[in-house]
Amino acid sequence: MTAYIIVYSIIMLCLVSSVVAICVLYVRGEKRKLEKTSKKSAAANRGERAFLEAVGNPDSAAYIVIDENTRQPVYVSRNVSRFFGVSSEELLTDIDAAVRAVDKKYSRAFEREIKLWDGSGAFRQEFGYGDGKFALAEVFKAQNDGSSYLAISVRDITDETTSRKKMKKKLDSALEQAAAKSSFLSSMSHEIRTPMNGVMGMMSLARMNINDPEKVMGYLERAGDLSVFLLGMINDILDISKIESGKMQLFNTQFDVLGFADKIKNMFNSTVTSKGINFKVETVGFTARYLIGDELRLTQVVTNLVSNANKFTPPGGNIDVTFKQLDAIGGKVQLMIRVRDTGKGIAPENIRKIMRPFEQEEASTAHNYGGTGLGLAICDNIVRMMDGNIVIDSTPGKGTDFSVFLSLPVADVKQDMDRPIESKPQEKEIDFSFDGCRILLAEDNEVNAEIAIEILSDEGAKVTLARDGREAVDIFVQTEPNSFDLLLLDIQMPRLNGREAASEIRKCKKSDAETVPIIALSADAFVEDVKLSEAAGMDGHVSKPVDFEELRKRAGEIIAAKKAANGEKL
Repeated sequence: MTAYIIVYSIIMLCLVSSVVAICVLYVRGEKRKLEKTSKKSAAANRGERAFLEAVGNPDSAAYIVIDENTRQPVYVSRNVSRFFGVSSEELLTDIDAAVRAVDKKYSRAFEREIKLWDGSGAFRQEFGYGDGKFALAEVFKAQNDGSSYLAISVRDITDETTSRKKMKKKLDSALEQAAAKSSFLSSMSHEIRTPMNGVMGMMSLARMNINDPEKVMGYLERAGDLSVFLLGMINDILDISKIESGKMQLFNTQFDVLGFADKIKNMFNSTVTSKGINFKVETVGFTARYLIGDELRLTQVVTNLVSNANKFTPPGGNIDVTFKQLDAIGGKVQLMIRVRDTGKGIAPENIRKIMRPFEQEEASTAHNYGGTGLGLAICDNIVRMMDGNIVIDSTPGKGTDFSVFLSLPVADVKQDMDRPIESKPQEKEIDFSFDGCRILLAEDNEVNAEIAIEILSDEGAKVTLARDGREAVDIFVQTEPNSFDLLLLDIQMPRLNGREAASEIRKCKKSDAETVPIIALSADAFVEDVKLSEAAGMDGHVSKPVDFEELRKRAGEIIAAKKAANGEKL
């Protein structure tokens, strides 16, 4: 670009010198005639034609040549009116008319900057004209026969300016994103290292006090709590990362909105009431029970809002969760989910702040209440992906309302929309034990395999280990039918991954190939990963690090469902 400007300036200087020479010759040759005749315009036209023949296309630029000694123009091209709205005849008698015609912010800048110009090279000044157009004025000094002249060329640069503004906007956006990512990474590093330091510290203290079982148990419990917090934070970071990269997806399926409300109640009832907080979940005005939406992501939103309410509400306070059908139009339900608490509330100036990643209302919030400041940002983005919005109403010292508004399709538009539907009773939790359970475990990581075998064996399970997916398939195929009550398959394994192994097992000719329960054990924790496991023929997906109590419950549900489908007793 610099080389281009230099070459362009040299060409313009040569051109200007030629132009000035032509204009001077023309002015001197015609001056006497102009004084003696009334044919001024014809002479001017002849001079202009000669000038324009020298400089090229008359529509591409306008030109003005001024005698520096007299400060009077000796030439003005006719097309100057395009840029200044003033005719060439007027500018020949009053050159300041061009300055007066330009917006003051440009003319003042021109007058200020040209005073500092030393006359070398070219002086350049951009200015606006017409309806949102832009032009560039370039001023050159030239000598001819001992006289000094200022040659001014004016050309349209609207396209260049528009392009430059777009590029600047993109650059500013890129720089802003880079700064945001840098800040994000810095915050992420801090948030991960802090609990990790706690985990490592507690483990060190446990080793130092190995002969004091009571202290060791206390340190291990603290390390466990920090590990759970760290895992939750990592999940949040991965979620916000997927959101920012545009890779988070929604999986819309039919779900029971009243059952969903019951699930939220059962999930939090004991936790909230144990703090001495009054907890209530109610459903209002529903005429459609089954809706289409991403229940898993919606659960993530509501559980985060309820968890926040529980975090900031003191004993004796109230948390009310309301699921309300506002309307039902065109096969869609206008749904409101409101979480109302009587907690500390949020200052008005901080409401927007808390919806940004790693932001909390005050610096002391994380220290006093915990959390990373990612939850609400994730909730806001998920709801926006659902074409909904979150409304926050809060009064410091009195409490906060978080209201989620969504428009969700009814699963069956033929369903009776006139009769309110009562919530069905909660299903009893299945009591399942690993005692006596025959398990085929496929795990290529030695440490993970050792942990799983130790815990499952301690609970009475008989575990057969396969080191990869191929070995797991071979063991299953070569054993007698019904040799295993449950298959636990890691996903990322050599030779054959867990999903490929599950697919091969389902397709083999053994009598129990289609019925044996298969659960994925995977570090892949996104919704998309769960869907991929289901597509491969797996019955469940448990994320690592494995919560073995969750695994026990999930295995019990799957095995019970399989037996019920086959008419067997539970």
